[in-house]
Amino acid sequence: MAATRLPWMAKGVLTAEAASAAVDAGASAVLVSNHGGRQLDGTPAALDQLPEIAAAIGDRIQIALDSGIRSGSDVVMALALGADVVVIGRLAAYELAAAGEAGVRRIYQLVREEMQTVLTLIGVGRVCDLGPDFLQKVQP
Repeated sequence: MAATRLPWMAKGVLTAEAASAAVDAGASAVLVSNHGGRQLDGTPAALDQLPEIAAAIGDRIQIALDSGIRSGSDVVMALALGADVVVIGRLAAYELAAAGEAGVRRIYQLVREEMQTVLTLIGVGRVCDLGPDFLQKVQP
């Protein structure tokens, strides 16, 4: 039934069921995303859904997250909750519009520096050592 042997990623995954279905359908990765929250009112935040998805699919395929990332601390949080990759498309697009290629290079540098600061502050030497125990859920 496969129309291609190329790897593919399922985008817009927000539930464990959808992530498992993507695995079963042969996806190479899932992109946990609520499409910026612009498509449907009441859509949950992608970051809130990430732990459930990571628990459901484990390390069977790669997990990317692309919604709501605005800083290096957001990247660290997403990685700690189970993302393998974090997409910073909006930040890069803003910098591209503001300062061209140099702006994109600068935003990657800033995010990396912010990530290093956060890792140092929480006592983690490497990104691969992150896990959910480094985060504390704040109750409203």
